Amino acid sequence: MRSDIVRKWLLVLVSGMAIVLLSACGGSSTKDEGTQEVIDKIIESKIRIDNNTLNSGDERYSYTEDDFSFLIYYDSDTKLYLVDSWIPFEGKPNDLNRKYQVNLFKDKLQTYQIDSLFDDDKQSGNYEAVYKSGQFAD
Repeated sequence: MRSDIVRKWLLVLVSGMAIVLLSACGGSSTKDEGTQEVIDKIIESKIRIDNNTLNSGDERYSYTEDDFSFLIYYDSDTKLYLVDSWIPFEGKPNDLNRKYQVNLFKDKLQTYQIDSLFDDDKQSGNYEAVYKSGQFAD
């Protein structure tokens, strides 16, 4: 009888710790509508850029979300997304690290040329990790 009570409390304790650990890790592997729109905008931009550099007769690039890795932050005060990503290059998935700021209301995608500017913007805002995929989910 006593061991059953101890087991139940132990199960409750372990479950509680697991919930705390999972919520403390930040980010999620599920997307809301805004997050999906950010991902689609980055993929469309990458396809357009890569296909503009092709010679006539070259096979066109067609990337999917599986070719990218995303760590997406959102600031609910400014309604801005910051994205740390691994993007494909010349057909090779997850090849280059790129950082973006996305404003869905202004339909604006900005690429950071200097990582420290991305870090400064992230530190100066109220950004929270909302999505992780690919190399960031590991």
